[in-house]
Amino acid sequence: MALILADVGGTNVRFACARGGVIDGTLTRRFPNDDYASFDAVLDAYLAHAQVKTVEALTIAVAGPGDGARARLTNRDWHFDTAALAAAHSAKRVDLFNDLSALGYALDSLNADGLRTILAPDVPAPHQMQRLVVGIGTGFNVSPVLTHEGGVTCLLAEAGLGSLPSRLRRPLEAYLGRSADWVRCVEDVISGPGLSRLHAEATGAPAITARDVIERASAGDAQAQASRDVFARMLGEWIQDLRLLYMPTGGIFLAGSVVRALLESPAYDIFTSAVTEQPTVKSELPPVAISVITQDEAALLGCLAYAKARA
Repeated sequence: MALILADVGGTNVRFACARGGVIDGTLTRRFPNDDYASFDAVLDAYLAHAQVKTVEALTIAVAGPGDGARARLTNRDWHFDTAALAAAHSAKRVDLFNDLSALGYALDSLNADGLRTILAPDVPAPHQMQRLVVGIGTGFNVSPVLTHEGGVTCLLAEAGLGSLPSRLRRPLEAYLGRSADWVRCVEDVISGPGLSRLHAEATGAPAITARDVIERASAGDAQAQASRDVFARMLGEWIQDLRLLYMPTGGIFLAGSVVRALLESPAYDIFTSAVTEQPTVKSELPPVAISVITQDEAALLGCLAYAKARA
């Protein structure tokens, strides 16, 4: 009997298998979404790889909106239905929840190797205070994390689909020298594809990936450096808005390959300069701790914690 854990992102699916409440590290595997027509197809491939014949339960974190019974990927036409999945695999229980919530449930399971501190206030915040997970990858979203006597609760949000605030639109259009009519919402800019499109719009050249933009910037490409630095400044400014919206006095936890690569580059100083300013002229907020989640399997740990809480 096995508990199957799945972290379904816009680009890849990570799977793990847990027995007796412990993940079997030898059976953790990543699959590219482009190789499969549906989640059902990639799940079948994983079960064959792991030689799992009996599925006790499925816990699936999805990068997209859902209501607990159904979900869909924001950036891919994949749909999830708990009743259909349970019937197809004779599973006693199928849980669907948001991938950013999975990272929220993982926070208390991460050790020092799974987190990199970016900013640390002189006085650490009490553990019970609100925390915020911020995901910057194929898309953008957040998950507020509340700790209480009953455990942890991760609230739902779709922050990446909201309209672009003026504090981001101003530097964006100043850099481009024109209106950014292609921007419909926050994640059109603050995401991997957002950095890719930003650089393409600024240069008039064919789009390259966000990672390529950052790598070219590190290699001395002046235009790539300009795009990277504007992106870092906008990300820092957006974090300031998120501080006001969610009051994460217990800390902000950044996740995703884009932000990890960005903060390993010289743009680190631009980002930290932006997030150490006061977010509003009307009030003064104390400094907030900011960390980067560096463990690739963090969401799977969150899936396990969520499954245990549900059980």
